[in-house]
Amino acid sequence: MHIPEVIVISKNKYEKLGILLEDFCNQANTIWALFSTLAGQLVVQRGFVDSFDVLTINAVACSIFNSTMELAHIVGDKKFSSFLQEGTSASMYYTCINDDYLLVTLFDSRTLPGLVKVASADFCAEAVRILETEG
Repeated sequence: MHIPEVIVISKNKYEKLGILLEDFCNQANTIWALFSTLAGQLVVQRGFVDSFDVLTINAVACSIFNSTMELAHIVGDKKFSSFLQEGTSASMYYTCINDDYLLVTLFDSRTLPGLVKVASADFCAEAVRILETEG
């Protein structure tokens, strides 16, 4: 059994990622967003209220994303880098940031899926830049 290693992020990077996630939530008009490792280690989150169990949602979201990646392999694709789950009152958008990180966001009819997708791409590019810098 492969046990994923714990990823350590400096306080400086953590703070920058938190600000970046806050900006993403405001730009895309989301209800909440999670930035996590693919192994399920929550890095930063924004927008949660007491009615949501953030750690359970993070664990389930990472499991869903990883299961979808297995489906990609089964059908002969390397990976599905993003996908949308649409509901009647809320939708979720998942996007793989790189081989280690995942962005998951919940939004409702006040925003458009295309806006979330574009804002997610911007978030991912900047998150990679932050993660690859020293310190």
